[in-house]
Amino acid sequence: MTVTDAENRRDGAPESAVSGDAVESVAFLARSEHRLRVLALLSDGPRSRQELHDATSVTRVTLSRILGDLEERELIQRRASGGAYSLTGFGELVYQDFSRLLGTVSVGKSYPDVVERLPTEWFDFELRCLAGSELVAEGSADPLGGARVVANAVQDAANCRSLLGTFISLPMYTFEEAVRAGDYPTGTVVFDSDVTETMIEDPDLRDRWQEIERQVGSTTYYSVDERVPCSIDLIDGETVFLTVDREDERGFDILRCSHPDVVAWADETVDAYRANAVPLADRD
Repeated sequence: MTVTDAENRRDGAPESAVSGDAVESVAFLARSEHRLRVLALLSDGPRSRQELHDATSVTRVTLSRILGDLEERELIQRRASGGAYSLTGFGELVYQDFSRLLGTVSVGKSYPDVVERLPTEWFDFELRCLAGSELVAEGSADPLGGARVVANAVQDAANCRSLLGTFISLPMYTFEEAVRAGDYPTGTVVFDSDVTETMIEDPDLRDRWQEIERQVGSTTYYSVDERVPCSIDLIDGETVFLTVDREDERGFDILRCSHPDVVAWADETVDAYRANAVPLADRD
């Protein structure tokens, strides 16, 4: 350690725990989508050279160079029997972490403004799981475009369970119409403290949810004594809508996702809040 290094340590400047070789290795993978493609293929199990060639868009010469580079860095290995390629234990760990990083970056690049407002500390899943999600009604001139998508999903569902920290009227109105028609999804809705206040104090909304429960013949709406950081709508146990408020303007953004980890989290979260909720009628 040099004198300068020692002085930096004493001044509180942390010594980097990442070596230059590690950074170069990450850059090596990041520079080539074909290297990542080969690792992705091998993450599903051993492949022969021919299988790798058929599954990639590179020439045989390029593939040979890629395989040689990956072997040199001990990310893959060639099996003695049959000559198939597979990930090494180290290569599997590197690919898993790199895949997570790419997923996280993909979400940030796709929805930078929304990601800033997502309550990631509340989520029990990795942000990368939202990489395949859709920002519904993005770019629509209709300010209620996203709400209409959720309302249509509710209308077509067999089951809908929700935890709401932002009240959007259209899904309730759609459910009300379905109840009147005698063809409505099963499920429950849990309101947070702010939405509960709106449901109790607004005469029109209070009449609506009370009439819905009268026609259904059971409790549909529940209430908890706390705020929730975003709304969850779980449709048929397969699709999740996450609704987050906009900070500096009226309105909201809605993400639609069907990743299994997100669905499992939504299912457990709605159940947990429902278990601690009381019927909304008890607040009235």
